[in-house]
Amino acid sequence: MITTEIHVLDKTHDRKSFSCGEKSLDQYFQQFATQDIKRNISRIFVATEKKRKTIVVFYSLSANSIDASDLPLNLRKKLPKYPVPISLLGRLAVSQDVQHQGMGKVLLADALQRVYHASKAMAVYAVIVEALDENAKKFYQKFGFLDLPNKPLTLFLPLQTIKKLINC
Repeated sequence: MITTEIHVLDKTHDRKSFSCGEKSLDQYFQQFATQDIKRNISRIFVATEKKRKTIVVFYSLSANSIDASDLPLNLRKKLPKYPVPISLLGRLAVSQDVQHQGMGKVLLADALQRVYHASKAMAVYAVIVEALDENAKKFYQKFGFLDLPNKPLTLFLPLQTIKKLINC
């Protein structure tokens, strides 16, 4: 595996050379990510190769909420009838140069740790992700993400599970 450093995206990072092969993710990262940061819509994190400072992975996190009725019945019973706070893992993309080398797993772990630490200052019930396709869905399911009923590509991971994953 390549050696990386994880940073908050800033203007010193070269976004234009990043390509994961998925047009919508590349376009977002290259054209809209910094706008979302400026408007406090999301935070973008990048992993760069230590040697070349090339961006190899990025992901976005933002605060959101979900209607409790969207959750599985066994969880819904224990929650209020109003929206519950979640963290949205909006995008996670790995550069074509390093795909299938475990970098997605590394950045997912980083995102979950950040959410866990943020949950100490503000309430977070779960992390939600909207997978682009079935392959992405399978990736998240390997880490315990669960399906949301009636939303085939939307998955969630309760904070209680995140705590177990990061050994807290």
